[in-house]
Amino acid sequence: MDIISQSEIDFFIEHIQESKLNELGSKKWYESHDRLQKLNQQATLEATENREEYIKDQIISFGKIPIIVHEAICVTIWREKVLPELLNISPNPKQSFTLYFILFHETVAVGLLQKILFHEEGVQALGNYALDLFDHIIFSITHLAIGIKNNFAFNTKITDTQVSEEIIEHSHKIQFEVGICCIGIMFNMILHIKNLSISVTTRMTTNNDVPMLICHLLNTKPWIKMENNAKYIFQDNVWKTMNANNNIIPKQEAHLWLSLHAFFTSGELCNNYEITQFRKKNLMQLQHLLNDCLLDHIPVLIHLKQSLYQMSLSEVSTISKRPILIEINAEIKSNILNTYANKWKKIARVQALYLFGNESYNIAKSLSGTYEHIDHFEINENICATCKLPAKNRCSKCKNQWYCSR
Repeated sequence: MDIISQSEIDFFIEHIQESKLNELGSKKWYESHDRLQKLNQQATLEATENREEYIKDQIISFGKIPIIVHEAICVTIWREKVLPELLNISPNPKQSFTLYFILFHETVAVGLLQKILFHEEGVQALGNYALDLFDHIIFSITHLAIGIKNNFAFNTKITDTQVSEEIIEHSHKIQFEVGICCIGIMFNMILHIKNLSISVTTRMTTNNDVPMLICHLLNTKPWIKMENNAKYIFQDNVWKTMNANNNIIPKQEAHLWLSLHAFFTSGELCNNYEITQFRKKNLMQLQHLLNDCLLDHIPVLIHLKQSLYQMSLSEVSTISKRPILIEINAEIKSNILNTYANKWKKIARVQALYLFGNESYNIAKSLSGTYEHIDHFEINENICATCKLPAKNRCSKCKNQWYCSR
């Protein structure tokens, strides 16, 4: 069953426009969010059912990939700059779903990008905006690696928290999921590095030390958590109980290993990456993780293990491989920050009127059709049986249905 028809797909894609940060959460913006979410759901169906990926082809054809990159970056800036001001204005709002939709918009944009960039022509279509996207995904993955905001409850339902705390909890969960998704995008960009500019190559080898970031993630494994004396693993966009004999290798971990393999087999990257003593030490620590189970699941990593062994026997280079380049700056983030500089409080005051006002319920209900099938896609939230909005209260009798309010 399709989410939208082919004619709707063409119309939605043709009319994709950049969101204005000061209009996030408005009625006009919700219409754009609704369309992008439906496109994302339909693209998920096409990919999982091995069908012709019509949405991917049309988005590339219409040249809309840069706009989707803009959407992800715009929401990130809103979360960092405007959301704290909103919570200062309304420290205990009556509901959280309006803010949740804005935060979730980044998940939608990044999820759609991951499906498109799985293909080489998708990476090619990034053009000059590859630098903007790479900076964004490194920002998200670094947050995931640092782990400051990974300490959220994912299995326990807390009913006595304030709405403001729920909003922060939602924000942290979404940041985690976006970071996981960005690992897949990073892998696709490394895999197709020949189609990207030398500025992106420099970012990967010099400005942002991608192999060291990967090493840290593979050692810390933020996708594995303990809660209530049980061990859980984040796989296929949901948290699953992890048994002692569980040999599951989640997709994000596989992407990290394959990214490292692709990095050191790419002449564009490897030849410009200086192996210092610090880098060598961290790379050597990965050798014990390349066990038989992992190699059985991903045989190509045998070559990576051999490369690491040869690296352990080689001397550390004393010649710097740092190229002399004219640095190109990413445009999208700097343009948004310059446009709205020193206006964050003013934007928050205006947005608080419609995000927390009576109109917010009408807007949210209009999106109930968009999220009707959401449990089959990216998120694993409990959905109200009546209005299809995110719910935190479960029926005391049947223990199965969830509701957003009495």
